[in-house]
Amino acid sequence: MNYLKTRTLCCLCMAVLAFMQLSLSYGQNNNYLIGVGIYDVTGQIAETNCGGYAQLLHRNKGIRDRQYARAYVMQEPNGSPAVFVCIDKWAVSQAVNLAVIQKLKSKYGGLFSDANVVISATHTHLASAGYSHYSLYNTSTGGFWKPNYDNLVNGIFNAIVRANENKAPGRIYYNKGSLTNASINRSLGAYQQNADVDKYAHSIDDEMTVLKFVQGNQEVGMISWFAVHPTSLSGNYKHNSADNKGFAALTFERMKNSSYATSGAFVAAFANSNAGDMSPNLHLPPANDHRSNATGPGSNEEESTKIIGSRQFQKALSLYNNAHIQLTGSIKVASRYNDFSNLLVAPEFTNGQFQTTCKAALGMSFMAGAEDWRSGISREGITKDADYGLAIDRCHGEKPLAPFFFIGSNDNNPGAPKILSTTLMKIGQLGILAAPAEFTIMAGRRSRETVQSVAGTGLEHLVFAGYSDAYAGYVTTREEYASQQYEGASTHFGPWTLAAYRQEFKRLATKIANPAASPWGNSTAPQPPVKSAPLNMAAHIFFDDKPLFKSFGDVHKNTSSHYAKGSTAKVVFWGAHPNNDLKTNSTYLTVERWNGSSWQAVYYDRDPITKLTWDRNGVANSHITVEWCIPANEASGYYRIRHFGKWKNGFTGKLKNYTGTSRSFLVN
Repeated sequence: MNYLKTRTLCCLCMAVLAFMQLSLSYGQNNNYLIGVGIYDVTGQIAETNCGGYAQLLHRNKGIRDRQYARAYVMQEPNGSPAVFVCIDKWAVSQAVNLAVIQKLKSKYGGLFSDANVVISATHTHLASAGYSHYSLYNTSTGGFWKPNYDNLVNGIFNAIVRANENKAPGRIYYNKGSLTNASINRSLGAYQQNADVDKYAHSIDDEMTVLKFVQGNQEVGMISWFAVHPTSLSGNYKHNSADNKGFAALTFERMKNSSYATSGAFVAAFANSNAGDMSPNLHLPPANDHRSNATGPGSNEEESTKIIGSRQFQKALSLYNNAHIQLTGSIKVASRYNDFSNLLVAPEFTNGQFQTTCKAALGMSFMAGAEDWRSGISREGITKDADYGLAIDRCHGEKPLAPFFFIGSNDNNPGAPKILSTTLMKIGQLGILAAPAEFTIMAGRRSRETVQSVAGTGLEHLVFAGYSDAYAGYVTTREEYASQQYEGASTHFGPWTLAAYRQEFKRLATKIANPAASPWGNSTAPQPPVKSAPLNMAAHIFFDDKPLFKSFGDVHKNTSSHYAKGSTAKVVFWGAHPNNDLKTNSTYLTVERWNGSSWQAVYYDRDPITKLTWDRNGVANSHITVEWCIPANEASGYYRIRHFGKWKNGFTGKLKNYTGTSRSFLVN
């Protein structure tokens, strides 16, 4: 009997210790309802423009990795939800944002609105674009591409639906740390003009913020915010990619065995922050060199993407594994639209006098491009006397307006959006500042300090989420603006743009602290215009063809019979135009391993170690080249490469599936 009592007591002690360990690891309770969701937003991968580098002839011809919308729904058990979505695109167009909200309202009624949903872009420059209804962005991408617009709207919507339907009791943990070898200040001369530059140890924003999402005992998601441009891949690159942030996200999700399915998918977003002057290309040209592009740190751009992506992944993983601060308390969202082309800014945020923002215009140095990708048609640092010229010139201060880039001249139909929202999302102790622009690191720092100055918010930690809900250029500090580098020349609404945003963030923080407050007085927020879609410029595919005696999917050039680890396997198929089927939530290719009884897919077109290239052959024939960069630690064995597509019958217009398969080859 004593033995049984002792054994029972020991078992009870072990159970208590296990429970205590679980409590220490996962917190004490499930205080929120949380859900995560992911959905493919890749779009067309051939003969369509990419956004970011603003090159009319920058048309894609294949895919390096897929782009996704990653959604997170968070709410108190009896509260309203707050939604954060991260998309692998260069920006969120206002048209896409409004369309997503409308689809959510149609499905859920008043549960979701543009007041509690934030959609933020990573800012990759190698994703299919052409989804804006504003002329400045349609011009830079060669027009409006309806398939990309529809694909993006549906993808974001479905990611949110998946997250909402997967909601379950859970917890969110917070952590932050320093990452100093994944970015560089590409506009150091402007940054050093700031009066408060000596307050900070780095000329980069080295802070990475990580959230860890847990449902019960199951880890389901992660968000990392870190300020760096996803421009490791240059304007010469022709394959769809989410760049360094996509590499980090896909690596994290592969580590967690994400299924990318309706449920059970671990979702890892590598969101952007105040990255306006943050470059991943650590080898900058000299300050007076206005022609050369920044490069590195790798020997080529694909290697640089892997290096910068890996550094973000490793830091995020460390912070994730050690996240122990549980977010607790209320979930609130304050959001407001304003006309940023005509805002009166209080002396508190300016030089001690009331100031106003301006109708949108771009400066001469905008045409130079930043160090990440030079245009070769202008240079940075072109200024004028701040008090010289017409009223619009004087409003823009030191910025000499670039010809044809007075984009706000037509009040009723500007070239870029002017009715823009700012949002402050409170998740327990964490505040997320969301803005529709590229803030430099000092602009982001000052915005966070403004929110910190408001008492009673309950916010102990703040993170800035740029590129959110729309896109309206850059935001620099007043000192940076005066030097008119690329970023200052790209600040749409003049020298007091940041002051206007800081004023709005203070009002939002006041609203968070006291929901009954009226920081805008009795004024009514303006509504963004609902613009009709421009003419669809997507290329029409009339038919696909192949050589006589060949079939779609036949091998044109086969793989070798064996490869060493670390080398690249390559096969060329007779195929069809990839835009016949976007392969949403699917794949154009697989790399398969023989497991002794069957072929098992181990890699897909979302994996950055694969690459598919489309080339037109003649009038309507297509070559599809698939490459697999074999990892040095890949398991030895027999492999094969497969390609999947659809070809269009020119007589009936019908699409038919086809498949191509390489020979099997030995990897050893």
